[in-house]
Amino acid sequence: MLRRMSMVVVLGMLAVLPAGAMESRVVDFDYVLGRAKELAKKPYDDEWGTVPKSLRELSYEQYQNIQFDPEKALWRDSGTPFRIEFLHTGYIYTHAVVIHEFTESHEQEIPFNPDLFSYGKTWLKRSVPSSLGYAGFRVLTPLHEPGRFEELAAFQGSSYFRARGRDRGYGLSARGIAINTVASQPEEFPSFREFWLGKPATQAVSLVVYALLDGPGETGAYAFILNPNDSIHVDVRATLFFRKTPLQLGLAPFSSMFAFGENSFQKPQDYRLEVHDSDGLVIADGEDRIWRPLVNPPERSVSEFPFKSPVAFGLLQRDRDFESYQDMFAGYHRRTSAWVEPGSWGAGKVLLYEFASKNEANDNVVAFWEPEKMPVPGEPYSFNYTLHFDDDDASALGRVVATRTGLALYHPELREFVVDFKSKRLTALPAVAQVKAVVSTTPWINIHSQVLVKNPYNDTWRLILQFKLPRSSTHVDIESHLEYEGTPISETWSYGWVD
Repeated sequence: MLRRMSMVVVLGMLAVLPAGAMESRVVDFDYVLGRAKELAKKPYDDEWGTVPKSLRELSYEQYQNIQFDPEKALWRDSGTPFRIEFLHTGYIYTHAVVIHEFTESHEQEIPFNPDLFSYGKTWLKRSVPSSLGYAGFRVLTPLHEPGRFEELAAFQGSSYFRARGRDRGYGLSARGIAINTVASQPEEFPSFREFWLGKPATQAVSLVVYALLDGPGETGAYAFILNPNDSIHVDVRATLFFRKTPLQLGLAPFSSMFAFGENSFQKPQDYRLEVHDSDGLVIADGEDRIWRPLVNPPERSVSEFPFKSPVAFGLLQRDRDFESYQDMFAGYHRRTSAWVEPGSWGAGKVLLYEFASKNEANDNVVAFWEPEKMPVPGEPYSFNYTLHFDDDDASALGRVVATRTGLALYHPELREFVVDFKSKRLTALPAVAQVKAVVSTTPWINIHSQVLVKNPYNDTWRLILQFKLPRSSTHVDIESHLEYEGTPISETWSYGWVD
């Protein structure tokens, strides 16, 4: 995957950077694994990489004044299809990471250099120590036109990383691991504290990144293979060592934002109709699929979907119509979707955690796989998966394209849901076709009325449900899918409603 190069070439590509010490070393997953194993034997140091107070106290606006000079990107003049731009510490990025570059035979650290950045009108450059370190990095590659480099992915902050789908903007973030996210103990946020970037050959189609994870209760070695081909995806391999057993472990976690949407019962006074990075959780178990619309609940909400073996899951932005958002600047209609193709994880469950948020700048949605088998302290815990950063349209089943809710027009004591299903097959079926909606709810809920009709204006099939909530209940779980001639022809709409 990496072509052997001479030391002269390696040093030449770092001409704009202070030269780090070149060492003859083979850097691979086993090398990082050894580092993680040794680190796990030591107590966690929560002061590692802490940046000066002057940087930690920067406002968002001050931090935005710090810009990397793209003319000084790593590998810019080397003829490779990837470039690296480094990210400055400060604001919420309060820890500096160590970044290395490697080839098949050599490795060197990439020292921090303030000359790679412009600092606007701030005083910062005079006060930034030369030994500072970086907050992370972003990866650029030609996504649409040869020679035009665009941002593909970024690694910055704790174990967060994100990538863009083709013709998409950034949205949700992935994480290396989730620890005690919904547990009786405080959540932990392990961090990638060291990275190794493999210099690609001129004809390379992927980029290799290794990372060393460290947290209060765990260390880990990660390999990321970034593939910006027709379907942008990242192959992830990881082995963790636990100093202690966590109360909860989440594999392949996502963080996203849902402020309000077409299913929000009470919307804020906002000219925009919808504001979210993702509008639903998808779970695919073979041919069966579940669609769970996201909500911004009045209090925290946890939904669990148990399975005997791993399933594909992800957070998607299905609504791609600008008219649904009307936000010319945030571009929510272009936010990237992402889903997980799992390895052999064993039994477990997909967990969706949603909590209230009044600020669209804050992520309030988390989704991950919680394995049934927990790790043993001191023993390696390995897993792998592939992250796909694109929409999931492969299934022929009818998709849920809209979920709306409110009070019934002439019966305000009734809650009403309106759900639209769409697919090529559903569109082709005439309005008189015997399509059936199969509905199930929590035991104490009785459906008052249920109507399924074909919408002549957009060829979707619309399910209208009305029910009355008992006064003693504030939570409803409700599911439905469509059948034709005894066979399911849609995914399952699954809704968790909290009053």
